[in-house]
Amino acid sequence: MGEVMLPLLTIRRAAIIVDCHPETLRRAIRAGKLAAYRRPGSTRISETDLKAYLDTYHCPATEMTSRTWNYVAANGPSSGGKKGSATDSRLALRMRNALDKH
Repeated sequence: MGEVMLPLLTIRRAAIIVDCHPETLRRAIRAGKLAAYRRPGSTRISETDLKAYLDTYHCPATEMTSRTWNYVAANGPSSGGKKGSATDSRLALRMRNALDKH
């Protein structure tokens, strides 16, 4: 009976505290990275569980290694983008065939 109940935070309030989107915390809960208390209609997070989550999954930014680091990161090769469509490859094939005929 000597146990003290800690205040529980709503997901929205916890997201404001850690400055992230509420869906980020929901994903962490679903992935099992953040402990939460679920009741019909609400999900609550204890302050100690939120702190433990931040301590475990905090990834500080590393220091820049050179003055041009930001330039290289911004202008380097892309990791994504739109793939060439099938139409582009067909057009290139038609152009090659037309050049071969002449």
